Amino acid sequence: MPKPNFRKKVKDENNGISTYSDKKISVGDIRKTQLITTYGVGAIVDFKNDTVFIASTDDWDYSPNDAYEVENRKIFNENLSVITGAEYFLMPRTTQSTNSFSQSKDIPSYIFPEKLHCSNCGNIYDFRELDIKERHKCPKCKSTLNASRFVVVCPHGHMDDFPYDWWVHNGKPCPSGVKSPRIKMTNINNRTDIDSLRLECTECGASRSMVQVFSENALSDFQCTCKHPHFKDPLAKASYGCHDKMRVRLRSGSGVYFPLTKSALLIPPWSKKVVNAIQKDYEILSALDESKLASVMRNKLNDPELSDDEIIRSWNAVKISMEQKRERTELSVYEDEYAILSKGDNDSEGNFSSYPSAVPQKYQEYFNRLTVVDRLTVTLAFTGFTRIIRNESNIVPISQYPKKWLPAVELTGEGIFIEFNKDKVDHWRKAHSSRYKKMKNAMESNNFVFNAFSETYVMLHTFAHLFIREISNICGYSTASIKEKIYSEIDEKNDNVKMCGVLIYVSSPDSDSSLGGLISIADDKDVFENILDSMLEHASWCSGDPLCISSTKQGYKNLNYAACHDCTLLPETSCERFNCFLDRASIVGLPDNPTLGFFI
Repeated sequence: MPKPNFRKKVKDENNGISTYSDKKISVGDIRKTQLITTYGVGAIVDFKNDTVFIASTDDWDYSPNDAYEVENRKIFNENLSVITGAEYFLMPRTTQSTNSFSQSKDIPSYIFPEKLHCSNCGNIYDFRELDIKERHKCPKCKSTLNASRFVVVCPHGHMDDFPYDWWVHNGKPCPSGVKSPRIKMTNINNRTDIDSLRLECTECGASRSMVQVFSENALSDFQCTCKHPHFKDPLAKASYGCHDKMRVRLRSGSGVYFPLTKSALLIPPWSKKVVNAIQKDYEILSALDESKLASVMRNKLNDPELSDDEIIRSWNAVKISMEQKRERTELSVYEDEYAILSKGDNDSEGNFSSYPSAVPQKYQEYFNRLTVVDRLTVTLAFTGFTRIIRNESNIVPISQYPKKWLPAVELTGEGIFIEFNKDKVDHWRKAHSSRYKKMKNAMESNNFVFNAFSETYVMLHTFAHLFIREISNICGYSTASIKEKIYSEIDEKNDNVKMCGVLIYVSSPDSDSSLGGLISIADDKDVFENILDSMLEHASWCSGDPLCISSTKQGYKNLNYAACHDCTLLPETSCERFNCFLDRASIVGLPDNPTLGFFI
């Protein structure tokens, strides 16, 4: 596992700024997939003894001496490169060291929040005041120090410690003249709720309750500090200024951190071993005479049976892709994946394999094709994060300086691809397009960036959620372990459906992760039919009805209609759109308008 470590901040009294010592201390373990999702760059992570902030990729310590080791962690995914702009991807480094004070070369982190609180005497300390090996003990009473529960954030991704000094003195300097007075935080009558917390200045005696600290305008007079604590220099991006209000949040509360990821399937020809090998050494191979290329690649892959034609085809595919990469878009990547999945039968060589399965007769009017993907590889890359608002327009970069790579993991597994009947979807879409104008207006008024929005996407997305929930109920899969990918596109020129399908898959970093559960569902048309029947039956009723089924304002920024946690929503690791753009009525209809449902 990657082992985050932190470097102690030390105060330079000559210029009043914080610098970092060279001593690195391991603070705990994080799984590779967590570093790409829940605990990526910019996240606050609570370990056994320390609470830290995962540092930017600028600090991930990849020196020239690590070149060989870095090469082994490189991932190439042509389609994901098109989507993200990264030249290649790097898996997080792992280590076997278990010594807590060993020199670590893994993922750097910084102590954050920097304010520590003693639950016994109430004193609040800046961790830079403390000796590095005694950082968990209160200097006054020797009780355990805990990370401050409160942080301040703004919609532009800035974050800082809660300004205890500013709050207790109502935004004014301490009357005692002490620049950084000691603040105490105590609980009234030994209560444990936040409303019982009270701050007191030990220098001047000023005190103030924390009751109003979470109100919208609590910090209206507190200027945003413009800090990005994940950068080595937290003020590296502060020159532009920020006039947004900072909000108080619990450090582990909602809104503090929304990781943003992008994924792409490794599909033919990119899933072939020879293509992957050419991508890794493209610059070196491009200097060779093309007549020598075949023999070099056969030796490299230790495959004497690899034909010249196969090598030259692979070489040309990579060469053309390198030349045309800038002309491709994320939509073209989805179209390529859709074409491969719709093909049904794909060569089993490499990291992708699929074959067609029979659609149950009862559902043949709804589905064109059912494809079993018995071997798939997904590259999942971490691209940035947001705070307070789940909107890619406010994305915070994970590095201060441009890089050729992004952190990523390669996941393997299996899946089911369902291609819907385009004519039936087209008919349904045109008959009910007016219903989703309010949802589109809510998206646009909140500056939510999503170019693929359409009534077709809402229906497909809702189907995927309901199908995943049903698989979990019947087959025993955890909903968090199943993921979706929605393929939806409307040809604006002809006003008809161009893509309409869903991929439901399971994946993990373990190459032996596939247990065949999804494959067995799709292989047996009776089982598949029973799951669909059960899904539609469960979707027709929710414990929140009639309020849920009649709603057109639910979820984040009112971007859902008839969809709540009781009937439709999934863990956010499973959903590609933050649990937005869902409407159960698009599947089963409304009590007073059953024809609204696609399956009615």
